[in-house]
Amino acid sequence: MEINKINEEALKCFMEDMKGGKAVLLDVRTKEEWDTGHAENAIHFELARLEAGELPEIPKDKAICVYCAAGGRAEAAKSILASKGFSNVKNIGGLRDWKLAGGKVIT
Repeated sequence: MEINKINEEALKCFMEDMKGGKAVLLDVRTKEEWDTGHAENAIHFELARLEAGELPEIPKDKAICVYCAAGGRAEAAKSILASKGFSNVKNIGGLRDWKLAGGKVIT
């Protein structure tokens, strides 16, 4: 499993890419988990939806950083997205990693 846990420097670069419309942050946790707190500007799209064959409305060439609680579900989501033609997907670990890197969490 390849988890590229986000660090402070990578977070700053990613936030700039998000502001410029070049990247998106995808939260693949359950709705219950999402409701307890999520990364600012994240898109919620449960792993179960990906497993059921649904795809998020994101251009396939856009950079996508995926997270869950610890990284396992994000890795599964990364694999599914890659198999469906999404070419730039990274697993950044869990919400805790996002917070440790200085990312803002909305509750």
